[in-house]
Parts: sequence; C-alpha cells; structure tokens
Amino acid sequence: MQRPTANYERSLAPAGPPGRTAALSRCLAPLQPGRAVLLWGEHLRPLAAAAAAWGAARGTPVLVVDAANRFDPYGLVREARARGLARQVVLARVRVTRAFTCHQLVRLVAEILPPALEPGCLVLLLGPVSLFYDEQVPLAERRRLFRDLTQLLGRIKSQAALLLLQPLMPKEAANRHFGKLLAPMIDYFVAVGSQVESRGETRHLAPSTS
Repeated sequence: MQRPTANYERSLAPAGPPGRTAALSRCLAPLQPGRAVLLWGEHLRPLAAAAAAWGAARGTPVLVVDAANRFDPYGLVREARARGLARQVVLARVRVTRAFTCHQLVRLVAEILPPALEPGCLVLLLGPVSLFYDEQVPLAERRRLFRDLTQLLGRIKSQAALLLLQPLMPKEAANRHFGKLLAPMIDYFVAVGSQVESRGETRHLAPSTS
C-alpha cells in the first residue's frame, strides 16, 4: 500500500524492557483521542503488553481487542510490575476481548466496544487486517466487512486514542491490499523490526503486507 502518512518512522526491534519503554515513549507520544498510531512488523506481542501497561500506568482505561492471538496477559503483569503497578490494579484497568473471525471482529467493534468506551481511554487493536486473510470467506465479503471495520474504527478514533498493531502477513497469504483502505485513518506509522528494514527499503515503503 502507499505510505500512509508523512509521520513515518523506522524503528528497530526493541531489546528488553528498557528498549521497549524507550520505544513506546516515542511511538505512543502522538496518541490522544482523535489520533491513530499503527505499529507494523515483528515483536508485537511484548509491545502490546507494554502498551497496555503504559496506558494503565497513566490511569487510563485500556480496551484491548485481540484479533491476532498476540496478547500476553502474563507479559502485561510483568510490564505492570516493572512500572510499579500492582497486578490487581492493572487487571482492573485493562479489558481484553478476542475475535477469531472477521465477522466476529466487525461485530465486536460495532456492538461491544462502543458502550465500553470511556473519556480518554486507550483502545488497542491487535491484527486489524489479520482475520481478513481467511480465504474461506469470499473476497468480496471480506472487502465489504473491512470497509465496515474502517468506518467503525474512525468513529472510535473520534472518542479514544487508537493504537493498531499489525503483524507481518503470513507467507502463504495473498496480499489483498486491505492496507490501502486502512491507511487514510492512520496519523502516525512505525515499522517495528520488519523484514522491509533488512532490505534497506523502509524509507520508501509502507507495509505492503496489509
């Protein structure tokens, strides 16, 4: 897909909790209600846990929608402990829901997520595109559902800070260019430890695997 925004950054994979803390402080700084940040690439499991702890440590309600099977609750507790936050506190501030099909994801974002939104909350969506790789669902239906999803996310973005974390596309999956539909709503984009970087092309390419 085309480069989603001028606010584009190349970021090496963070090594260990200190590296994650520094990376998140930079990558999440633009986050506020009305803005969306996309992290794309590798090593997203620890970053998702760290981002949720980052929000909880600031007293922010955190809503996590896991559509990529990447959220680690044990990692969340470890990250919270590193920030001096008690396990009970972080678990009370972070709510996690999971979707296993593209239909479930759209319904969750349409019906379950909006009533849970609170002023100033942080919404994490892991794998906004991942479930739309499912070739068992007709492509026309997947495209329709993904357009619905982007419209719903736009409404959520108007009320909450929105952090999207998208893993690399599986090698066997066909690129259906869903990222082109997602790109207009992204305000800040960061490539995290991606294979694109290793080819020296990150300066010119946004994720082609969405």
